[in-house]
Amino acid sequence: MRIEVDGWRVGIRFSASHFIPGHGKCSRLHGHDYGVRVVLEGDVGEGGMLYDFVDLKGVLRAIVEEMDHRLLLPSRGETCGIHRENGMVRVEHGGKRYILPAEDICFIDADATTAEGIAHHIARKVKERLSFPSNVHRMVICVDEGPGQGACVEVDL
Repeated sequence: MRIEVDGWRVGIRFSASHFIPGHGKCSRLHGHDYGVRVVLEGDVGEGGMLYDFVDLKGVLRAIVEEMDHRLLLPSRGETCGIHRENGMVRVEHGGKRYILPAEDICFIDADATTAEGIAHHIARKVKERLSFPSNVHRMVICVDEGPGQGACVEVDL
């Protein structure tokens, strides 16, 4: 059995900027409208459901709200210099320097702010915030950089 949540249709989406050092034109600061799709797989549990959509969507909305209208930066990796000082964040890469208020930044637990890195970040956050019952065996989190292209990560639960 599987259940699916399509963030494009139910409002689990966000807009954010990022850059990918050393990746051609993607090394320039730019933005996307992201959509998050989720699949849960397992067996029908109590109440005749695999998992409650309401709980899943609530946690997903809270996670994407943390990233919405912010610059996404990796909390790991050595691809650019990131310095935090006095409520500001200084980012240096490719001969460029950006200085931004810390409140405009969302650090994601990844080496790079690719769709793959963002999908892993969201999957970790979901696992931290939800306790899945034993009938739920697998979660797939997909992050689309606009409709039609994205990355998915599969997590055994």
